[in-house]
Amino acid sequence: MKINNKTELDAAIIELEKNKQFQEALLIEQYKTTRDSLTPVNIIKDSFKKISQAPGIQGAILKTVAGVGIAVLSNRLLPGKTSSILKKVLGGVAEFAVAKSAISNTDKIKAYGISIYRNLFRKRSNHEETKS
Repeated sequence: MKINNKTELDAAIIELEKNKQFQEALLIEQYKTTRDSLTPVNIIKDSFKKISQAPGIQGAILKTVAGVGIAVLSNRLLPGKTSSILKKVLGGVAEFAVAKSAISNTDKIKAYGISIYRNLFRKRSNHEETKS
């Protein structure tokens, strides 16, 4: 753009100042977005989101959580402290067997868990509300 007189120069300056303000606003908005995305909570959320969307990872995570949960549950259900080595070994074998069966049946456990969750937290139908 060739500027030939003072009015064209003033118009070009005004246009450049508008462009500068627009770019500053974009830069500030990008800074805020970047700052928010780098908070520890958002980094953790993004990491979990990426992990949960990876193919094959969901099943592995589910199996691991089920195994750990069953192991903790079996520790609670089996008798506590014992001094006998045989009882400790048998308790460990029982715990391993329960965890292995839970891992091999994760689909069934997941289906039962979802069913129980839905039954516990479902909204009451109008028919049930009229009975109450």
